[in-house]
Amino acid sequence: MDKKRLELLHDLEGKITYPFSDINLLSTALTHRSYVNENKQQAVSDNERMEFLGDSVLGLCVSDLIIKKYVNYPEGTLTQVRAALVNEKHLAQLGRNLQIGDCLLLGRGEENSDSRDKDSFLANAFEAIIAAIYLDSGFDEVKTIITKLIEPLLKDDNVSSDYFDYKTALQELCQRKYKTTPLYMVTGSNGPDHDKKFEVKVVIVNKLTETGSGKSKKEAEKQAAQKAWEILQDEEN
Repeated sequence: MDKKRLELLHDLEGKITYPFSDINLLSTALTHRSYVNENKQQAVSDNERMEFLGDSVLGLCVSDLIIKKYVNYPEGTLTQVRAALVNEKHLAQLGRNLQIGDCLLLGRGEENSDSRDKDSFLANAFEAIIAAIYLDSGFDEVKTIITKLIEPLLKDDNVSSDYFDYKTALQELCQRKYKTTPLYMVTGSNGPDHDKKFEVKVVIVNKLTETGSGKSKKEAEKQAAQKAWEILQDEEN
């Protein structure tokens, strides 16, 4: 490994706040298969196996974080939140924050395609780095690093109702607690066709009725479901 690359990797260690015992693990995590294919004489490995492992480690750690933070969220909603947090866009941005694109080893074709800043390349390399940390030190250390990186995304304004499926949550709660299913009815609509507003009523038999409004039936149902779920959740608590 030449001096320039070693300096880049040590700089990245500082950004991650994790010093590797085996710096070669970090180097492999940042090696794309296009580079390996063009430099077979170097006998280096690409990062695809690490990416596979890192995806699983990241999923476990994020699952642990969100199940402790969102104690009332049903399984389906937790799955949506996890998927939103570890999607390609978010992981790529985390990679950009760490400037991992500067450390990627790429083949000439990918270099000429500006792949250092492609979401897919950055997200895959980020997952591979997670695997490298796990292989270098174990689960506890990598969980600490992931928590530090992911927790800023767990603010309430980030994990909003866009991720929370209130209709599913309400249905699961009603089936579990009251052995019934919510009923939705359109009770009215007003406004011109290009700007119509719908009103929807959700009825939970022998329990409560709530209404919602929105620019679509789906949006109105979601608002009604949110109101009903929050009331029932408060009662449960």
